[in-house]
Amino acid sequence: MLQNFYLPLLSVHNAVRWLALAAALIAIVVAFSGWSGAKPAGPNLRRSSVLFVIIMDIEFLLGLLLYFGASPITRAALANFGQAMKQHEPRFFAVEHSLLMFLAVICAHLGAALARKGKTELRKYRGAALAFSVSLLLMLAAIPWWRPLLRLGS
Repeated sequence: MLQNFYLPLLSVHNAVRWLALAAALIAIVVAFSGWSGAKPAGPNLRRSSVLFVIIMDIEFLLGLLLYFGASPITRAALANFGQAMKQHEPRFFAVEHSLLMFLAVICAHLGAALARKGKTELRKYRGAALAFSVSLLLMLAAIPWWRPLLRLGS
């Protein structure tokens, strides 16, 4: 059933990727703006954290739909996992991309939690800055840069 939605799902997943990268950069800039701990954690830190996490969650859910049903690459890889591990593209999408993006989502959530519940203003800003930065680095490592950077339905 989901196979019929592969290209539209992939196009949306691709577009949301750019939103996730932009939200990560915004959240990182806001978090690093309070690195000294001199200013109180205000609504900008909370808003940028929440925005980043929401976009990451949407991207992750789209990725799960692709992974477990729509993508012919992961369907074939999961059907014959041993053979898929010997080829770059199936291995990348079945293991590397999925694992790195899952870790990026965890880091985004960790950063938002630290921004919200840090014991001091310094811990809120620095914890968020570090977690969001790690999340962005994981995202950049997990992006299939050899594929089209912008898909518009094809």
